[in-house]
Amino acid sequence: MPEPVLFFDFDNTLTPGDVLDDVIAEFSPNDAWREWEQAWAEGRMSARDCLQRQVENLRVSREALLAHLASVRIDGSFAGILSWARLRQVEVNIVSDNFLPLILHILRSNGIGGVPVFANDLEFSGDRLHPSFPFHDPAFPRSANAKARHLAAYRDHTIIFAGDGRSDLDAALASDVVFAKASLALELAARAVPFLPFDTLAVVLAFLERMEIPVHPGMARVGTGG
Repeated sequence: MPEPVLFFDFDNTLTPGDVLDDVIAEFSPNDAWREWEQAWAEGRMSARDCLQRQVENLRVSREALLAHLASVRIDGSFAGILSWARLRQVEVNIVSDNFLPLILHILRSNGIGGVPVFANDLEFSGDRLHPSFPFHDPAFPRSANAKARHLAAYRDHTIIFAGDGRSDLDAALASDVVFAKASLALELAARAVPFLPFDTLAVVLAFLERMEIPVHPGMARVGTGG
């Protein structure tokens, strides 16, 4: 088997719920975000246009938003996955339609660092948020961040991906091993695409631990702290 590489969605994959949806519901001054969400779900609006409207509609300061996110917990098995990967020098990446400052804040709050994150970006000005989409590709309208593009450099690897939603579909279809739940699992099942169901990352960790990949020479005594 070619060397593995791991890619994880963030919301409802590394976290127990959808962090960005919660932020939008909590800090939107009106219900317009629901109409845009429905338009995206029905394919009448791209993910980028939907997210741009929703985020620009928010009213919250940087300090208040980060304080709101301080209690978000990362799935406890992710630390075990990182330890497994570091001992074997297997790359781990996060690909998300959430926003980089928010993801990094949550990871730091959980004692996790050093994991590459490919996500949308965000700037703050008072209580206004200004999103940007450095990885947007019109060819992938289901996600504001064209997740499948981040996988393209690893065609000579065994790509292992875990995700949960519609924005993960293109990445899932470009992967060799897929862990899926929620709407991603339903979509893959409808397309007769094989996947492994998961509810927590303990399922992913157990799968990795069954893989016959030895610890990299010289790594057995190296610590695996965040």
